[in-house]
Amino acid sequence: MAAYTHTILRMKESSERSLSVKQTNSWQTSSLMFLTTDGAVRIEMEGIQYELNAKDSVLIRSGIDVMVQSLSTEQVVIYTVTFDQFTLAHDAQNELVYKVNHDDLPDNGEVVKGSAVLFSYIKQIQTGQSVQEQTKWLEEMMHIFRKQSKPYNEKVHYSIDMILQYMAEHYNQKLTRKDLAHKMGFHESYFSTFFKQSMGLSVTEYIAQIRIDEAKKRLLQTDDQIQIIARQVGYADSLYFSRKFRQKTGRTPSQFRMNRSPQRIAAFQFVGSLAAVGIQPVCIDQDTYLHSDMLKEQLASSLVIDEHTPDDVFKSLQLDLIIIPNYFYSKHALIKRLERIAPVLVLPYAGGHVVQEVLSTGRLLGREKEADDWVKRFEHLSQKARNDLSSFREKGETVAIYEMRGHDKVYMWSYDARGAFYLYETLDLKPPKTILEEVLLPNQHTVIPLERLREYEADHMFFIVGVEHGWYDQMDQRMEESDVLRQLSAVKNGTFYPLKLEEFRFDEGERALHLIDRFVSRLTQAANPTIVHM
Repeated sequence: MAAYTHTILRMKESSERSLSVKQTNSWQTSSLMFLTTDGAVRIEMEGIQYELNAKDSVLIRSGIDVMVQSLSTEQVVIYTVTFDQFTLAHDAQNELVYKVNHDDLPDNGEVVKGSAVLFSYIKQIQTGQSVQEQTKWLEEMMHIFRKQSKPYNEKVHYSIDMILQYMAEHYNQKLTRKDLAHKMGFHESYFSTFFKQSMGLSVTEYIAQIRIDEAKKRLLQTDDQIQIIARQVGYADSLYFSRKFRQKTGRTPSQFRMNRSPQRIAAFQFVGSLAAVGIQPVCIDQDTYLHSDMLKEQLASSLVIDEHTPDDVFKSLQLDLIIIPNYFYSKHALIKRLERIAPVLVLPYAGGHVVQEVLSTGRLLGREKEADDWVKRFEHLSQKARNDLSSFREKGETVAIYEMRGHDKVYMWSYDARGAFYLYETLDLKPPKTILEEVLLPNQHTVIPLERLREYEADHMFFIVGVEHGWYDQMDQRMEESDVLRQLSAVKNGTFYPLKLEEFRFDEGERALHLIDRFVSRLTQAANPTIVHM
């Protein structure tokens, strides 16, 4: 394969790192890096998590903090090759001058799935080879990456998402590993491995978990007999259901049902919905606390905990209920531990309208009246907000919400994240055509490199940036350094609004009212052609 015109690739080093079960390794890249693995691993960089299986490969840019964790049940080996790309900077009569240039390379974090050839190249290239051999191999690697790599976004995990969605909709029917594998287009043995690596549970364990969790909701919300609830969640034998329930929870179904109208609640998320029905949790987890700036007053007396808080601290709180999100299913050991401390209730994360979420929370926790009152308040304030923006909508100006991660990734959210539903639906505001067609109509989050942002720009741009990694504080510097950002019409017109991820990450319950108020206040203020920090 011929090298790209006026471009030279030069290898710096190759290495391999062995990881035992659950082991983690971290480093910062000094140059460009190809990384591949012979087993399942999770990679975190620039606030984004990537999950790779054997022979998947990823390109990592220079100056990136990388954390790799083994997800396999046996030792995993990580193979890396670091290199630089040089392009011709000056061509004089007697001199060729090259400089380091990474501009035209694939985006940081792009992935090639399951290429045995690429895996072999990365694994076998050695510093002891001649420069000519190294260059040839690097050119082959880059050729494969340019042809086969894809941005790592939600589409990469579409298969596991599709499986989980199917199981959530059919958990009360007969589900076997073989039937699920066939339906999803997997070989049965690979499906089992893939599912266990993705979720931390076997298929059978996961089905049992969601059935028991659905039974808990029926036990709290209805007076149905145990045998009826057993059939509703997929168990023909009520005695077997009761044994399975006790095995999973440490309580019989009847004992769990006695926990109606809980007062002392630990919340791993969902504090917005709890606030909507008048509940202040006894304790909340660290991650929820860090992303609850809008509710700091309501949470002032809540104890902040995390997964490593000792059991005796939890037990001293005399909790009636622990609420966790369904993405904790991958933390099976944590769920078992929490079940020994207090009854655990699993709620779905995202995907539902705020009104339905609050009404459901009210029914589960014996707070129906409080939930009804909040819904009336939400509808009143939403109508007032739409009235406040009536003249704005008449202008026909477009509005959109974005999130920037790392140095060069921009997320555009569909309806179930970052307040997007309230911006586009509740307030009835008009998105740009590209976002409507590529994000909202297919209801699919989309990730683009920063350089393409102008294709999706709106007249008014809400731009979410995280505080945690220093990105929000660097926005002014980014504006000065980025031609793409400076050239946005919204920046020039003073209608570009940076927002903190710590305020916008969650949007359930009471948080929704804060987000709506934030949108309205920015859109109704006079435009000022400078960066406005909120």
